[in-house]
Amino acid sequence: MKASGSVWFGYAVAVAVTFVVGILAFSIFVLSKVFGSSAPEEKPPAAPQALSSPSTSSTPRIVKPTPAGTMAVQTVKANRRQLILIVATPTGCAQKVQAVPYAEGAGAVAVRITQRTYRGGCRWKAEPVLVTAKAPINGRTLLLNGVPWTIGADGEYEEALRTATS
Repeated sequence: MKASGSVWFGYAVAVAVTFVVGILAFSIFVLSKVFGSSAPEEKPPAAPQALSSPSTSSTPRIVKPTPAGTMAVQTVKANRRQLILIVATPTGCAQKVQAVPYAEGAGAVAVRITQRTYRGGCRWKAEPVLVTAKAPINGRTLLLNGVPWTIGADGEYEEALRTATS
């Protein structure tokens, strides 16, 4: 029976040590909150602001996907499933301009055109982007970022809905 008594004594010592370590950890936590550093609390990062000119500071670039505006549409004669979209993109302020068809039907092809911009206030340039549909285009209506484009009188694609000032 003497052996069982020493086992209980060992358990009691382990429980007491664990209790003391817990009390010390809690005390240190409370003291660090009360007498901690005078540094201000962490605040959420501020929203990115557009810069009007290129800066040489070492701030990280914040890249966000934005829709790209379409200026013109050209068909590819060698491949009836492909189109070349001429999009407006800011020079030196955007990357990865891409066009992805996301829906196709018998009468229309919907295409999402995006670019990753990381700064504003840049000059615009025209950049060609190739897009390939699943089936031949054959004069179907194009929905480019929600804007319809149809075949005009000259056989070229033009924006279907224009304002009176355009």
